[in-house]
Amino acid sequence: MDCSSWINTSLDLSINPRRVHEEAVPKVVESKLFSLGMPKFNVEEESTSDLEEELKRVSAENKKLAEMLSVVCENYNTLRSHLMEYMRKNGEKEVSPTSKKRKSESSNNNNSNLMGTNNGNSESSSTDEESCKKPREETIKAKISRVYVRTESSDTSLIVKDGYQWRKYGQKVTRDNPYPRAYFKCSFAPSCPVKKKVQRSVDDHSVLLATYEGEHNHPQASSQMEATSGSGRSVTLGSVPCSASLSTSTPTLVTLDLTKSKGSNDSKSTKPKGDSPKVPQVLVEQMATSLTTDPNFRAALVAAISGRLLHNN
Repeated sequence: MDCSSWINTSLDLSINPRRVHEEAVPKVVESKLFSLGMPKFNVEEESTSDLEEELKRVSAENKKLAEMLSVVCENYNTLRSHLMEYMRKNGEKEVSPTSKKRKSESSNNNNSNLMGTNNGNSESSSTDEESCKKPREETIKAKISRVYVRTESSDTSLIVKDGYQWRKYGQKVTRDNPYPRAYFKCSFAPSCPVKKKVQRSVDDHSVLLATYEGEHNHPQASSQMEATSGSGRSVTLGSVPCSASLSTSTPTLVTLDLTKSKGSNDSKSTKPKGDSPKVPQVLVEQMATSLTTDPNFRAALVAAISGRLLHNN
């Protein structure tokens, strides 16, 4: 007999016979939901879509931040260029007044040198005007004195013989006086701080006004004490300006008449030597009268002139 035709009489004695049925139930439910058109519930697909959306949002924010950063950088570069341009313009404005001032000083120096040459001044002129503008650190208060000297009308020079050597460093025309004013400083400068200004009087152009500032710290040269025979100056002033600067604390005015005509020069040679002291004696009396308010200055002046008169005798 064929074994395949035997009837299976075995029993199913499985301990968990319902497992196959339980595994088949979800598949049946899923197939039914799909047939009804309802979407399948998939957790992995939802998490992936959420991550994609977050990535897109972050990318959009990064793009906006990059655009804002580029705008800020552009504004910074523009502001920096404006600042550099502003600083450059201010630097040019500060440098230009200084250069203009130097040019004007140079032109003034050249003009003063030309005018000094035309006037035939015997004293040397200097083109360095900056030295007169140095601060007087050691001088507490400059002493000022003024001397009026009468000259001949034909004399156009601005030289006053006072027994000291001077160096001219400038000349200019002031507003209140049409005649030029010459500036001198002692030839021993900068060790000697004395300065002198010489200008003709507005009322009488034959009168020279010499203003002295400072105090001589050196003696006079013996060669400068001798009498001069220039145009309109036949008597030396000796130590007059020096005494005025040394002994006065307030401005002092001295008037000297040094005018002498040519006729008097001719007549002097015919007069005897005994009559020559008469003119200096008048000069001594005139100066002594004008200096009564300052005994120190008067004593120094009288001593200087008296010594000169004794030397002539």
